Amino acid sequence: MSNIGNKMLSGFFAFPERQGEYLSKLLKLEKGKSSWLDPTCGEGKILEQLSAAFRTDEEIEIETYGVELDKGRSTIAEEFLDTVFNCPIESMVIQNNAFSFIFLNPPYDHTVKGYDDDKSERKEFIELQRASRYLQPGGLLAFVIPSYRFADKQIARFLSTHFERSAMMRFTDEDYPDFKQAIFVGHKKSSVVKTTNEKMMTFLLNMGEESFVLDNVTAIDNFIGAEEWTIPITKKPIKTFYSRIEDKKNYYDGILHSTGFEAFKNRTKPKELEIGGQPILPLNAGQMALLLASGAVNGMIGTGENLHMVQGMEIVGTKTEEEEMISPKGNVTKKTVESTTRTVSVKVLTPNGVIKKLM
Repeated sequence: MSNIGNKMLSGFFAFPERQGEYLSKLLKLEKGKSSWLDPTCGEGKILEQLSAAFRTDEEIEIETYGVELDKGRSTIAEEFLDTVFNCPIESMVIQNNAFSFIFLNPPYDHTVKGYDDDKSERKEFIELQRASRYLQPGGLLAFVIPSYRFADKQIARFLSTHFERSAMMRFTDEDYPDFKQAIFVGHKKSSVVKTTNEKMMTFLLNMGEESFVLDNVTAIDNFIGAEEWTIPITKKPIKTFYSRIEDKKNYYDGILHSTGFEAFKNRTKPKELEIGGQPILPLNAGQMALLLASGAVNGMIGTGENLHMVQGMEIVGTKTEEEEMISPKGNVTKKTVESTTRTVSVKVLTPNGVIKKLM
């Protein structure tokens, strides 16, 4: 990618609504409260779609959480999800082993290469590891990436080792040619000692071939009525879910309503010079000259027959003088000194229409 802006936009593909409808028919919920997370939620519509079918059941309560880097998409997600943070997922502090369901459709991109990094890495595996930490034991993961990426050795081994009661499925023929995506569904293992499901791993490693995917990976709609996965209730309340990066909106509100900002605005307001009434002491010629030069007495002065229109102006010039300097030995040197001169010019328009210029 040529710049950070492109990296933000790259790899964003909203999960097709039709495939979301199929996936929702494979889910079953335990009675009670469950917390769902989409760590790269985009516009947040998929969690809303998947949860909508269960919200009519009074014995089921669903809390939805999302994180999205793009400001525009996160704003839309706020309409669909209960809690949304607009920030990089890397900045989030999220409770481990907490969520009962995680939908993970990560960016199809590489990490930004740092100065000391030898290479950048694909984000799918990084986000898979990260999201798995947040999923409670027995919780359900739906992992959506391009089908060929499941053949990555790290991804294949991780899924085959850390998840059970799992299955691979691809998009149906209406959408697969456009998206080339597949879905891994499985429950996070609860056991401390985890063994690798070699059969599943071999299957995943073969998904690098498109012909293998088309011939051996079952389309998602064929699982409806034959298989289902249960989302358990959330065992722990979500107490830790925040970003290390403060939301800029909080700064704006805090600054705009702070006493310090009000004092700053008052100190920086332009001062208006108003001349009115009589001065406490009579003005001398120098003070009057300054008022005229600054323009403070411009305008109408006097009333009736004594009404005059006055305009003051300061004229800045220079003058050159020679100074003689005598050294202790009697030598005479001359030095040219240039200084600034300031004079005041005042024009007066009398009631009779006569213009007078005073220097």
